[in-house]
Formats: sequence, C-alpha cells, structure tokens
Amino acid sequence: MVVLPKMKPLLCHQIRPAGDCGGRAFMSTSRVLSQPTRDTMQIKPLAMLMTFALAAQLADAADVPRFKAAPQTSPLSERLYKAPAIATPYKPVLTVEEKVAGLSLFWAEARSSFVHFDHVPDLAWDQVYMEYLTKVIAAPTTRDYYRIMMQLAPMLQDGHTNIYPPRELGNEFFARPPMRTALVEGKVLVEWVGNPALQARLHVGEEVVAIDGEPALEYGRRHIEPFVSASSPQDREMRTYSYQLLTGPAGKPVTLRLRTADGAERDEVVDRSGSYQGPPRFVFKTLPGDIAYISIDHFESDESVAMFEIVVPEILKAKGLVIDVRRNGGGSSEYGLRILSWLTRQPIGSAYAYRRDDDAYRRAQGTSAIRWTPMSLNGETYKAQHKDVFNGPVAVLTSAQSFSAAEDFAVSFRMLKRGIIVGEPTGGSTGQPLFLDLPGGGKARICIKRDVFPDGTEFVGKGVTPDVEVHPTVASLRSGADPVLDRAVAELRKQ
Repeated sequence: MVVLPKMKPLLCHQIRPAGDCGGRAFMSTSRVLSQPTRDTMQIKPLAMLMTFALAAQLADAADVPRFKAAPQTSPLSERLYKAPAIATPYKPVLTVEEKVAGLSLFWAEARSSFVHFDHVPDLAWDQVYMEYLTKVIAAPTTRDYYRIMMQLAPMLQDGHTNIYPPRELGNEFFARPPMRTALVEGKVLVEWVGNPALQARLHVGEEVVAIDGEPALEYGRRHIEPFVSASSPQDREMRTYSYQLLTGPAGKPVTLRLRTADGAERDEVVDRSGSYQGPPRFVFKTLPGDIAYISIDHFESDESVAMFEIVVPEILKAKGLVIDVRRNGGGSSEYGLRILSWLTRQPIGSAYAYRRDDDAYRRAQGTSAIRWTPMSLNGETYKAQHKDVFNGPVAVLTSAQSFSAAEDFAVSFRMLKRGIIVGEPTGGSTGQPLFLDLPGGGKARICIKRDVFPDGTEFVGKGVTPDVEVHPTVASLRSGADPVLDRAVAELRKQ
C-alpha cells in the first residue's frame, strides 16, 4: 500500500504551455490531488497511476472543442454560489422574494457546511426555518428584516457565525457611547471611558444599576443577548455586558443609573456618539525584577509582529516575559506563530482542523452522510530561524476577550510547553468563516472549519483554560490593580 505524498497543486501551466490552458477542470483536478480526504489518504499504486493518468487526459482534452468552450461559460462554482440575484443593493423595503431568499440562503449554507451542530443538540434547524419564514415575510422594512435575521445566527451558538445588517443601517444597530462596561462579580461596572468630556461625568468602577429604567442585568438578557453570537458562556457574557450592552440607534441617547462605591446613585444621559481615544494597541514595559511585559491587542496584520520585534532586544535581557493577549480579538494565526518563534528553537505546532464532507451518495444509500475531512496543514509545524531567542520563563495572559487567532496562539503556546497561561478561559471560538452576501446589502458568515487540540481535546465552545485561573474583582477595577498580571509575575519569579 502506498501513502499518497503531499504535493503542490497541479496547475494548468505545469501541464501545457502558458496561454494554452484547457479551462478550470485543471484547477478542480489539482485540488483533488493536493487535498486528499481521510478516505483517500491511502491508495493502491494502480490508483495513483490512474490519478496522474487522469490529469494527463485532462491536459490532452484541452484541444477538444467541448472543453475549449468551458472557459467561455460562467464557472460552475460561481453560477452556483455567487447568487447575484439574491445579493441585491440596499433599499428601505425588500420584496417578499428577497426576504425569503436571504433566509433560505443562510439556512441552507448552514445546514450544508456549519461544523458545530453537535454543540446545539436540541436545535431543530428545519423547524427554525419554518418559523422564521413567517417572521421575515411579515417584516415591513429592511431594518425590521435584519432585526429578525440577526436573531437567527445566535441560535447556532458560534462566535464565528453572524448576520450583519447593511452598512446603511449600521447606526441603527451599532452606535455606542465612547465607554465600555464589564460584568465583574455579578455587577455591571464602568470599565473604561474614552472621551474627556464624558470622563468628567462617569468614573471607572462605578456600577451601572439600570439602563433606560430597566435593571442592567435584565436589560442585557432581554435586549442584547438574543442578538449575540457566541460559542461559550464566557464569550456570551462578555459580548452581552461589554461589547454590545450599550449599542443602539445613534439618535437615541441611553440613560444610565449609576451607583458609586459609597452607594450614592444618580442618572446620566449619554449620547451614543462622540470621539474617543481607545486604549493603546501595544504596550511594552519592564516590571520590577526585570520582567518584560508586552500587550498585543490584535493579530490582524504583521504590525503585531513588528511591534514585538522592535522590543526583542529588551526582552532578551529580561529574566521573565509576560505576553498579554487578554484584549486580543484575533486575526491571522500566522502572526502569533511568528511571535512564538522568538521563544524557542523547536518547531511550533498548532490546532488540528477539520471540515464537513457531506456525501449525497451515501445519503441516498441510507448510510452515514457526514464525514470529517482533515485539513491539509494538520500535523505541520512552524519554524523560523532566529540568531537569538528568549529562553527565560514566560506567562501568557488570557481572558474571554482572547478570541479566534488569539486562542490559536494560546493553543500553540500550550503545545510548546514553553510556560504558563494565567487569567481566565479564552472566548472559545475560532475557525474559518464562509462569507455570504444577503439581500439589501447585508452580510453573513458561517463557521466551516472545526479546530481541536491534536489529541482531539475540544476548546471551541469551552475556551482554552488557564493553568492559573485568576479573575478581576470589583475592588481591583476600582483601585486600578491588575490581579491577573500580579499573579503572573509572582509565578515567574518562582522559576
């Protein structure tokens, strides 16, 4: 038995001279050859020869008239999946056909490709479709339609599966004051105020007792949580009471009932607008005891790597290192791997990924219809060569806001066994979204890649658990203390 080796995609120009390509059939063949499924990972030698013979036949077929005509027609995948008739531009009122088509597109794509239906075992997806047909048909405006649709995606309980309204309606749904709240020890607290004028009225650590006359916790449950796409309880809590709690129409101020530490209460009317100065994206400092500290709030670009590498000379002189990704919302996993490469000379592993591989033929036979196909990168490692690497003890700080590629970073760090993770469980959501265009200019995404630790341990829906769990407190927020960082430094000093 021969194991099919990994190979580069068989591109058109590798078969025939440039400019003499026989169409997109070559690309389809290359994908078959370069991305074997679990069922085709091991094949007989004859089958391998037949596979390459097929590629040669396709090359020869480039001169056959019916194959020559293929490139002039719309590519099959685009005809099937681009759906320009459904992806209509914004208008205030959608037709009944558009409303039904948008719902049907999202529902059908989720049914065929969403990878976490086992996380919602009680969800009857067909019944949901029937119920939402009635709802969307009755929606009088595009705004009303998207208010309904935005409650559909959260039923799948996945942080990488969302429905978004058209850009023209952004200020109807997502306007917010220049401030942030957090749920700490069961209380909604002011965590950050980013506008100087507002800082004179609101103070970090004050409790938000009520919002528009409704108790803050109940307000979040009733008005915000139904619109929250989240994979884990901590992710849902964070999005409900931090990211999205004060969002709403730009023209409608929000009334906050605030309580100070000494119990005094007052009302403040806050506009959902105004400029603000956000927290710095990167912070580097040397803590007492020669502990280097760096916070990185995103992996969206190589800016994160560049900022890290600027301070590498200082890090190399330190006795310990803290990497803070508590506010890192993710981006590309590659940038996290590039940062980790400064901590080791060993190859760096990453999560294993799988996609659904539904087989209509097996369904027709009445057998199992869903298979899990390993992604081609499973088992591969990242290794960059640096003249010098940091060999001292390392701690990574995480929270529920550590999301997506930041969780991939935590997974690889744990696999590397290079140090400890301190703080709170991560958000519990990563993967590859499939993006969709919806009627009226709306958008959607559906998670179509499932990630696990190499040993099969799940972290999507749970989060990467820290080695040392530490939570902020009401007292620490009001005093400006950072118990998570303090504990990490204490742990590093023990080593």
